[in-house]
Amino acid sequence: MTVSPSRFRLQKPAGEAASGKVTVTNTSTTPMEVSTEATDMVTRPGEDGLSIRDEAPPGTNPFSCARWIQLAGGSRVIPPGKSAEMEFVVSPPPEARSGGYGAYLFFVGRPVKPEEAVKKDKATVQMVTVPRLGVSVVYEVAGTLHRGGELLRLDLTPPSGARPMTIRHEFKNTGNAEVVLAGSFHLLDEKNLLAGKGTLRMLKTFPGETGIAETTWAEALPPGRYKLMVTLELGPDAEQVIVREFPLDVS
Repeated sequence: MTVSPSRFRLQKPAGEAASGKVTVTNTSTTPMEVSTEATDMVTRPGEDGLSIRDEAPPGTNPFSCARWIQLAGGSRVIPPGKSAEMEFVVSPPPEARSGGYGAYLFFVGRPVKPEEAVKKDKATVQMVTVPRLGVSVVYEVAGTLHRGGELLRLDLTPPSGARPMTIRHEFKNTGNAEVVLAGSFHLLDEKNLLAGKGTLRMLKTFPGETGIAETTWAEALPPGRYKLMVTLELGPDAEQVIVREFPLDVS
């Protein structure tokens, strides 16, 4: 099974419902009954300490819209090799007057009549695959958004031998909506000429969440003194820009 698109950012005035349409394709050889389930979307630390996006039960994240999502028309049976357009509706409660909210909407496909595996005079075991594919849904109250945050840390590890340069940044969302923190960096040599550039790993947080991301830059730099310029934009509409400058010595 496939689903498209995989992301929705819906903006409406306070109290207004929003909707989106997802194309679901049954790539199997049996009819598939497709239903949906919504979960919270949270940012949490992974095993390496860096932040990852994960799902959680509805009600875990105070900025969740999981319980507001309904599938228009209910579940749908999709024939093999065919596609169907499935519409969902986000209906906010009266108290959702400002800010942004998010959730994952999962499309679950269950075979209507799995193929039977029959072997004469032999016991058989049948395995049925149930695909579960998610799309991200962000609902925002238009005209009320404040994307703000604080850069708690920005650590630079210079390259040394076979070890590449790394940039690790920690950010706390202090606004009232999701922040998609996108960044870039530029390396200038002693003559202020461009010696290298790159893109920082994207970091997504909801209000009150803290996220950590790390970027590795493996290109070689000749020995010398450099200046590292880091720019971070609080998107997706870049209300705030954070700029930091660091000296960098490569031996």
